[in-house]
Amino acid sequence: MQLTSTPGSPESLREGGPSILCRLNHPLAAAAVAFAGWLGYVLARLTVWAHGHPSLFVVAGGGKWRVGRTTYYAYTHLHQTPPSLMIADPNSAGYDGQFYYRLALNPFNWSKTAYGITMDEPYRYTRIGYPLVTWIVSFGQHDLVPVMLIAINLLSVAAMAYFGAIFARDGGRHALWGLLFAAYFGLAVSVGRDTGEPLAEAFMLAGLLAYRRERWVLSGAAFAFAAITRETILFAPAAIACVRLVQMARRQARPGWPDVAWIAPAVAYGLDELAAKFVLKGYFAQSSLTADTTRNLSTPFAAMFKALRYDVTHMTASAMGWVDYDMLEYVTLAIFIAAGLAVIVVTSAPIHERVAFVFFLFELGTLSSQIWSSNLDFSDGRSMIEPFLFALILLFATSRRYLNRYRLATIAACAAPALIMVTRRRILFM
Repeated sequence: MQLTSTPGSPESLREGGPSILCRLNHPLAAAAVAFAGWLGYVLARLTVWAHGHPSLFVVAGGGKWRVGRTTYYAYTHLHQTPPSLMIADPNSAGYDGQFYYRLALNPFNWSKTAYGITMDEPYRYTRIGYPLVTWIVSFGQHDLVPVMLIAINLLSVAAMAYFGAIFARDGGRHALWGLLFAAYFGLAVSVGRDTGEPLAEAFMLAGLLAYRRERWVLSGAAFAFAAITRETILFAPAAIACVRLVQMARRQARPGWPDVAWIAPAVAYGLDELAAKFVLKGYFAQSSLTADTTRNLSTPFAAMFKALRYDVTHMTASAMGWVDYDMLEYVTLAIFIAAGLAVIVVTSAPIHERVAFVFFLFELGTLSSQIWSSNLDFSDGRSMIEPFLFALILLFATSRRYLNRYRLATIAACAAPALIMVTRRRILFM
């Protein structure tokens, strides 16, 4: 078996209408369109905001500044970084991309400070997948790293559309529906600020499709790499584990090769954490897992409701402000989540994919105020992408009896305003 889709049904080809749509009914078409669209965004951001300097996508901060009596120091130290890196804002702490960049220079150097960049949290080291791939394709050449960070994200977004097209064709729909997987507004930050979500999500989608096709080892390998790129991906194989263990308890299944799909990522992430525990001992007061949990998670739904209450009371009617952008994003995400919940019982998606959707919804509710708060401008929802993707998976696997193409198109259209507004803002601003 191969990790590709089978030809669409006659019904889906008839729905394609003109022959041009029939010819585009292939995952590669969706990947090409997604790549071209996000390449346009990158070129626009590179020209307008970055003034032709790809290293600005790293969004490295520099210098020091005072707030009241407290002095804050940036993590990127001027005059100590490679010459190819430019400081985006000398008066800010920078953004997550600077830590991915630092590890991409040498993913095996786990010192707290290296190449002029000091790591802020130990969990940065366990998100090694994106920097590792960048280091490989840049051949260890520091000058190539800023360009390769961008290139990998562009290819990853294209891969997301490719795998999304396979999910669509599995449900008897046109491959171009897969473009929705690359239409999440938070990807504007991931692609525009060199963070690892696109690569992690591409591998997660590959792992899910491999599991559908009973390619257990390939599924486990994909999930494993996704887990060491973005640890929240572990909810997907965790859903598989729950289903498998319940089946075993009911004597409906026996331990076997399918369990590689969830054991492999657990082992990979465990080894990653173990390495961080021993190598980083003395650098940080907390372990990687503890720091990640403390910084990024909170009491279920407390931070979410607080942030939403703040946004609602601070919306403006005269012009689009940061709060208004965030509200647009949250409403968009809520529409897709509601659509996913509406079909969760009638969809033909495997039970583990439905369970994973619920797991990611719970994770969404436990995210900390650092991620939810609009006044921190903490990412345009880039950390909230998995519920969006799993909602699409459930929708594409839903029969036309419940979700015809017109209803699906109506839901899909809801992604456009946030995507357009956020990409436009990121072209103009940091």
